[in-house]
Amino acid sequence: MAVAYLIGDPVAHSLSPAMQNAAFGALGLPHRYELMRVRAADLRGAVARIRQEDVLGANVTIPHKERVGRWLDGVEETARRIGAVNTLFKRTGSLRGDNTDGPGFGDALAETRVDVERRRVLLLGSGGAARACIDHLSRSGARVTVAARTAARARQLATDVVPWPVRSLDGYDVVVNATSLGLRGEDPLEGLPLPHGLVVVDVVATAEETPLIARAKGSGCTAVDGLIMLLHQGARAFRLWTGVDAPVGVMRAALPRAV
Repeated sequence: MAVAYLIGDPVAHSLSPAMQNAAFGALGLPHRYELMRVRAADLRGAVARIRQEDVLGANVTIPHKERVGRWLDGVEETARRIGAVNTLFKRTGSLRGDNTDGPGFGDALAETRVDVERRRVLLLGSGGAARACIDHLSRSGARVTVAARTAARARQLATDVVPWPVRSLDGYDVVVNATSLGLRGEDPLEGLPLPHGLVVVDVVATAEETPLIARAKGSGCTAVDGLIMLLHQGARAFRLWTGVDAPVGVMRAALPRAV
C-alpha cells in the first residue's frame, strides 16, 4: 500500500481525500490519500517524507506551491512556465513536480463551455493558483487584468493591473477568483453587483457553495464552481501517480453536490 498526500496549511477543509480514495477503490488500487498539514518551516522535511518508498507523491496547496520546487529533482515544463508546483510524483527514482491546476482550470472552462478568447477577464489574486489560471487564460487569447492585495506581485503576472479591492466590474466579461477568499465564507467581491451575463469562476472548492458562486447564480451569471477545477486537476494528478486514467465519473460522484 502506498500513500498520496495533500500538503499545505490549512488542509482540513480539503475534499480531495474523498475524491481520490474513491478513485483508488474503483480501480482496485491498494493506495490511500491523506492530509498532511505542513507549516512553511517544515516544508523541506515534508518533501523528504514524500521521497520514501511507501509514498506515491502529493498534491501541494497554499502556501507552498511557489516554494516546493526548490527541493525537487526536477520540474516539468508546465510548472516551470507557471512558476508554481501543485503535484509531486516519482519517475525512475527521482521526485518531480508538475502543475495540474492550469490544465485543470482549462478543463473546467471547457466542461462548462466558457470560451475566453478575446474576452476581457478580471483575475483576482497573484499566488500559485492565480499563476496557473493566467497561464491558461493568456495562452487561450484572453485579455487579462489582475487585481491583488500586493500590487508588485500582480505586476509580475500582467501589465494591466487594477487596485485591490476591486471597485467596478464594468467592461469585464469574466471574473476569476484565484484567491483563498471563500474558504471561510468570504466574498472577494462583496458589495459589488454582478452584472447579468457575467461569467464568474471561483477556484475555491468547498463543501457548500461559496458566497460568490451563490450570488453569481442568483444574479443570472454563468457560474463555474471550484469543485469542477478540483475534479479535473485531481484527475490529472491521479494519472501522474498511477500511470492510468482516472475514473472521473467516480471522482465526481464522491464530491459534495456531485458537480
